[in-house]
Amino acid sequence: MSSLITFLTITILFFSGCTNDAAQKEVVKTEEKRVPTVLVANPQKHEFDASISIAGSAKPNQQVKIFAMSDGYLKQTMVDIGDFISQGATVALLDNPELFSKKAKLQAELNGKKVLYERLKSVYEKTPQLISVIDVENAQAEFESLRAQLHAIEIQTSYLKVKAPFSGVIIQRFADKGSMIQNGLNNPNAVALFEIQDINPIRLSVDVPETDAPLIHKGMIANITFPELPTQNFSAKISRTSFGLNEETKTMEVQIDIPNKDFKIHSGMYAKVEIPINGHKNTLCVPNEAVGNIKGESFIYVVGNQKVRKVVIKTGVRDKKFTEILHGVIDASDAIVISGKEFCFEGASVDAKHVTSR
Repeated sequence: MSSLITFLTITILFFSGCTNDAAQKEVVKTEEKRVPTVLVANPQKHEFDASISIAGSAKPNQQVKIFAMSDGYLKQTMVDIGDFISQGATVALLDNPELFSKKAKLQAELNGKKVLYERLKSVYEKTPQLISVIDVENAQAEFESLRAQLHAIEIQTSYLKVKAPFSGVIIQRFADKGSMIQNGLNNPNAVALFEIQDINPIRLSVDVPETDAPLIHKGMIANITFPELPTQNFSAKISRTSFGLNEETKTMEVQIDIPNKDFKIHSGMYAKVEIPINGHKNTLCVPNEAVGNIKGESFIYVVGNQKVRKVVIKTGVRDKKFTEILHGVIDASDAIVISGKEFCFEGASVDAKHVTSR
């Protein structure tokens, strides 16, 4: 009986040991199965067929407030808000009785000095012994001085006709008939009469982000639409770029001149602008599905020795398949995760399977 018990005990211990070995092997196999498989691809060069989509604002080609260049009271306004006028057209008439009185006085004095000068000159030429050359020169100087003063007054009186500096449309009127007007040349508190805009062409202003600024240059074609003009599409060349970046917004101003002969585009209109671009030279690109973004920070996962490394990147141009990498520590030989990112985190173990980038 004792031998039987001993035999049974040994048998149970033997089979128990075998069971534990089998269980340990099963755990190892399970752990091996838990290492996820991810698909990876190498970064590559890519010719982009993409465009930058940016909002723009329509601005007048020229805009200025019209001030009087001579003092007076507003006798008559020739235009009003919404009127289209040509360069040099009279927009207002001023009156200055004091100025006209001064002009008449100078004219009378000038006539007298002219007669005196011509008489002395004639006497000197015929009988130089009767008069000295100094008397003739003094008379001439007084005559010329009065003529210059009269010319200055005449210029001031001509400024009583206020004229448009360029062709455009009146958008504001600031003074009414009978108002006392100060000239804007030497009076900092002078009130403008009108404000005028030149809206043909329209100057479309676009603020291009810093990352795209190096890709934009004068002469590139831009496609433009205005939500207020849904049936019309515009295409125009980039007219000028500021080159420098705004310190606050880190954007570069780009201007596009759009012909506006029918005046359908109004200043202040919002525009959607698309500029086709080819991307930066000598930069690596990854498939779009490789790029992740959390709270505005873009990143990719790189696999090396079956371990995941998270790399923060700055992206550039993007098309339907690829995204340009402007900044980020990556190499053309790196294995970039394009599928299975949900298994990835810094230091995670994965089984990487290479695929050919599409």
